This record gives sequence, C-alpha cells and structure tokens, in this order.
Amino acid sequence: MKAGLRFRPETGQLTVGYMPLLDSAPLLWAAHRGYFHDAGLSVNLVREVSWASLRDRLAYGALDAAQCLAPMPVAASLGADGVGVPIVTALCLSHGGSAITLSRSIAHRLGITPGMNPVESARAVGRFVQTGGRLRLAHVFAFSMHHYLLRDWLALGGVDLDSEAIEFRVAPPPQMVRLLESGAVDGFCVGEPWNMAAMRGNLGVIVTPTSAIWEGNVDKVLGVTQEWAATHPQTHRALIAAVMLALRDLATRDVVREMTGLLLKRKVLSVPEAWIEAAFHGPESISPPRFAHGLTAFPRRSQMMWCALQMLRWRQWAKPFPLAALSAQVCDGAAFADAAAALHFPLPAYDTVREGGGEVELGLDGTTIESRFISGEQLDPENPAAYLTSRGWLADVAQAVISG
Repeated sequence: MKAGLRFRPETGQLTVGYMPLLDSAPLLWAAHRGYFHDAGLSVNLVREVSWASLRDRLAYGALDAAQCLAPMPVAASLGADGVGVPIVTALCLSHGGSAITLSRSIAHRLGITPGMNPVESARAVGRFVQTGGRLRLAHVFAFSMHHYLLRDWLALGGVDLDSEAIEFRVAPPPQMVRLLESGAVDGFCVGEPWNMAAMRGNLGVIVTPTSAIWEGNVDKVLGVTQEWAATHPQTHRALIAAVMLALRDLATRDVVREMTGLLLKRKVLSVPEAWIEAAFHGPESISPPRFAHGLTAFPRRSQMMWCALQMLRWRQWAKPFPLAALSAQVCDGAAFADAAAALHFPLPAYDTVREGGGEVELGLDGTTIESRFISGEQLDPENPAAYLTSRGWLADVAQAVISG
C-alpha cells in the first residue's frame, strides 16, 4: 500500500477491537496481508466478548479503534448509550450479513419455512401473537441494526411492538445458539456464522436476511472516538486506507478458503470449518457478509439519520437534538475522502441520498449505490421529520425534536 504512506501517523502502535463474527474479516485481512504494516502501523487486534464491553473499552481509551455496530456512534454522540463519549466513523465495513432465525419448533408451529417471503413470515408471527402467542427474541445490542431491523420485520406483520407479546433480550453473538438450544429464547437476529450454526445444529430455521428488509443498510463501521480522530488525523487516515485495501480484496477476490483458515488459526470462531465456509458462500447461506467496497464503504449521513430516528421511534431518546448536525458530526467524510484519494478509489459527490430510493447516484463519476426498503418507504434527508409523521407523530412535534 505505497499510496497509504503519504500519511505520517502520529503514533504507529494501535490496539483495535473486533467481535467474533465473519464480518470482522476486514481487520484480520488487513493485518494478514500486511496492509497495516505498509501504512506504517503496528496493530494489535483484540477479540472482545460483547458489544457493550467493546463500546466501553473504545470510549475509555483501552482501544484506539474498533469494529462497531453502525448505530453505536450515533448513540454515543447523543449520550443515549449512557456513556456519552462521542464516536465517529469514516468507513463502513459491511452491509447485510445478519439474519433472523427462529427455533425449529416455533417456526414449525407458525408455519414458517426457509425462503418464505419476509412479509409472509412476519404475518405468520402477527397471527400467532393475535391468538395469544408470545415470543422471546434476542438481538446483540440495544443500538444495533439487528434490533431495529428485527422490529421492522415484525412491523411488516402488524405486530404491536408495544405489547407484552414480544420480549426483546440482548446477548453477545456467540451465546445466541446456546440460548436457542436451552429454550431461553425463541429466536434471534445476529451476524454470521451464528445463524448457520443454528441451522447446521438442527436447532433453528433462518427466516430472512436483514438485507431483505433494507437492501443497502450499513451493518458495521470502523469507529474511533471523536477526540482520538482529532488528535490522530494522520493515523486515522492511514488506518482507513489499510482497511480499504482489505475491503477491496474481500469484495473482489475469492479468498474464502484463506480467510476461513485465518479465522480458525486466530481462534476467532469456535465452529467447524465447513460451517464457516458455508456461511461465507455455501448454498445454504442466505446472509453472507457483504463487505463494503468503493462508495458502499462511504458512511452516509442519511444512514446515520435513519439510526437516530429509530432511537426516537423506539423511545431510546426523547430530548430535542439537531439531526443534521449530529449526522455530520458522526460521519468523518473528510477522512474517508483523503484515504480514498490516496488509493485512487472513487470519491463521493454527496454525503446523503434518499434512503429507500432504489438505485441512487453517489459518486463524482456518477457511480450509483442501492438503497431499498421492503416496505417501500423512503427517508428524505431534506425532510427527515416526514419519516416520523408517517408513523403518527404530530408534524410540529417531529420537526421540533430533530431541530434541537
């Protein structure tokens, strides 16, 4: 990565955290291929035990950077996470790659089968709930796409998410299969390989990938604290450029066997090799990690607006805040552009798009990206209050809460 050497890191020693998931691959691959080294960085990769502990260790300086759930920077910058140390992101790592899985017994009882249309499977849950049924569903973190898209899937079936029929629980990804096996939960939304593990273990039925609910959603990002980004601008850009090269390899080359071997060698995952390969690209996989590359790796302010609106929608935050300013604070577009330019990668022309608008233009060269909601809804970044009013909010209340 000779282009990355245009940056002069303020520090060469970094500790970077990740979770035991297939989509931790960009960080592992960057180390494996020497991209960190070529950028003048010595990176110690640390496996974390939960998203909460990863967030805490990043916020309090034990980690310099980390694989983060996409809504985490928004929650941290708002203070909704209870910690309130602002986090920024300049790079998307993956989109999609998670799925909703139900226990085999519950799926059979509800008449849900693999490959069923997400709307039909959600309606099956709706009918179950209307006749007195209850479900315990786990996701990985309160501020996660898993949580929000799980709710969006249930809403497709007309499920009243304020009722006691649905009990949401939080659990670290590696614990999901054990919880399903013990009967502690009836289903979950998690990244791979844990959906594949439930299916291969004859414990669960993969109902739908989250990408079917929002095609183009951002799942994981590279996060650093706002303070760290301000005091280490060159290090930040060198780190981003190194991971961009790893993302390019993962998105454009067939490295599944090599990556599987790396995950096993580093003891990132404790599942059979065949399960990892199957989750990456096997015929049974419906939610393989899709690594961001080019302009899909650009963190759009409109994506972060959507995350913030979910926090309002599901009463995780109630105080007025300037939505436009918050999304600009969270997304470090300048750092992305500097790293992309150093590598001669495409540059964005805009920092927002109409989310849900289908194929939308983003690049200076006219490059388009895909953003599509199964519900057919759209989020207009010029009028985000309309998203809330379409869900029953009074127009003046909606406008006031996102205007700060």
